[in-house]
Amino acid sequence: MISFSSKISRQQIVAYVSVRFSGGSSPYVFSNKTEHGYNKDPSNLFWEYGQETGFGARLHDLRHKFAIERLREGLSIYRVQQYIGHGSVLTTERYYLRYLTQAQQDKVKSDGNNGFR
Repeated sequence: MISFSSKISRQQIVAYVSVRFSGGSSPYVFSNKTEHGYNKDPSNLFWEYGQETGFGARLHDLRHKFAIERLREGLSIYRVQQYIGHGSVLTTERYYLRYLTQAQQDKVKSDGNNGFR
């Protein structure tokens, strides 16, 4: 789970990214050209930048964070399933309902299928 209240703050990450990419070599956050000309996967680049900054999260963790926050806001489990691309709502339930209270779980499952299954 990503938390900006840990060792490093959001402001520090923004400052790092600003300095890291101020050289004008690329307008993108995940510029993937290496000194050898090979391309790197964005998730590897995210991990490397995280190690440099002390952020300590994987790119995939952002996916989990997104799903959990949408469920905590009360979005339907079926809608979140569609947003993150699970083939079955059971997969979404297995991975994300454990982070919710029983009341939150009841709410996200209460609207039924609504065509998102």
